[in-house]
Amino acid sequence: MKKAVVVLAAMGAVVRIEFGDGVPDEVIERVRHAWTGAAIDPAPARVDTDLRIEVDDVPEVERFLERLSTDVTLEALAHNRGSLMMLHAAGIALDDGRVIAFVGPSGRGKTTLSRVLANVHGYVSDETIAFDRDLRVLPYRKPLSVVREGAPKDQVAPADAGMRDLPDADLTLAAIVLLDRDTSVGEPEIEHLHFIDAAPVLVEQTSYLVELDGTVATLAELCDRVGGIRRLRYSEAADVPAKIESLLAPGPAPEAWTRASVAVRDAVGQASSSDAVDYGDAVVVLSDRTLRVLTGIAPTVIRAARESEEFGSIVKAVIEHHGVPPSGDPEVIVRTAIEELTEAGLLRQR
Repeated sequence: MKKAVVVLAAMGAVVRIEFGDGVPDEVIERVRHAWTGAAIDPAPARVDTDLRIEVDDVPEVERFLERLSTDVTLEALAHNRGSLMMLHAAGIALDDGRVIAFVGPSGRGKTTLSRVLANVHGYVSDETIAFDRDLRVLPYRKPLSVVREGAPKDQVAPADAGMRDLPDADLTLAAIVLLDRDTSVGEPEIEHLHFIDAAPVLVEQTSYLVELDGTVATLAELCDRVGGIRRLRYSEAADVPAKIESLLAPGPAPEAWTRASVAVRDAVGQASSSDAVDYGDAVVVLSDRTLRVLTGIAPTVIRAARESEEFGSIVKAVIEHHGVPPSGDPEVIVRTAIEELTEAGLLRQR
């Protein structure tokens, strides 16, 4: 018989944590307190839940609390796969509902930055920023996972860290910022990135990207809609609050691109097509879960091969677009490019 429940909101999903009779009251209270930022409180007696986590035994409390944070996150990510874009990011919300997502792998200071910024702005998450195609953000106000040397991460309730509640406004993604923590930097530096430079990081830090329609094109469209991608190079989190308005300032107009389709083969040779982004002199494609940026003659070879697989036609297209090479046999150069693209699974075997 279950004796207690905690009901949470996680990226739009409703999560019900059920505790068995063997779980001490003080452990349940620790969970309830740590998750106050995400709790649906009071928990209704009957509620339609998307996810359920059962807890029957807690041999090590601190390790359990850390694992629970991971379990809730993974369950919510899996539940939203294919429907939401989910960035591995911390996020804060301004009073008008604009949300800034700070993207980066573990160790880039997302939790520390959340703690500093959310003392001034609304706390959205220190783990995942999830949003739909209208850029509507679904918050995940989990406990802060604070690193402790030689011990499981401490799960700190947002209120205990002095973090603000969400504003009374619709939450909309307004900026994506790639974090680059560099202790040698004095004043924080902001750089606007071309999608080609930002895409490799975004792909690595996006959960279930391949399950979204459009993959790379979806990312490129997202970047354009939020005014491009910024990179923030900083040393101390305390220096970042003064840069919030600068991070929201408009960047350069996005470069024009078109959606393309590339014939690909996966690791076992299965043929398919992959959505790609064509900038003219570069093509960005996600093939077999690997992001590739094609430059030089590669985009021309890809386009020419779509029109004709005849080798002479491909060579002619390359010469017409790039001119005769200053050195080397153009046929040898093109054949080498075809072999490399075929090996990468981006052209059919010839």
